[in-house]
Amino acid sequence: MEAVCACGTVVLELSDEPLAQVYCHCDDCQRAHGAAYVPRAIFPRSAVSVRCGETREWLNRTRTMVICSACGSHLYGEQDGSPFRGVNASLLPAGRFTPSAHFHCLYAVAPALDALPHYRDFPAEYGGTGKLIGW
Repeated sequence: MEAVCACGTVVLELSDEPLAQVYCHCDDCQRAHGAAYVPRAIFPRSAVSVRCGETREWLNRTRTMVICSACGSHLYGEQDGSPFRGVNASLLPAGRFTPSAHFHCLYAVAPALDALPHYRDFPAEYGGTGKLIGW
């Protein structure tokens, strides 16, 4: 599978299926995207590579954000030492984003009212507390 930036210059090669597909409410994502939450496809770090195009990195508080050098589309984010990369799921092929949860809801700017689980941080299997938030 691949993910392509808005201008088509950068193509990410995604060599595995995502481990999770979620909406992220963390304050880093809010700052980077100017949005209340962001669709994310979580992959093993080794499964995400740049096939073509120039990228640029910047540090947004706790995460390195990788963007297209031509159009500025946010491609993915990662934390130092983390085995995961959070790919901007809006760049996936149509119909490939199927979210299963909301992460980092402790930073939510407003309730997201849907039937998905809403985690305060992360599920325990991803290193979080596994605590849910009830709106």
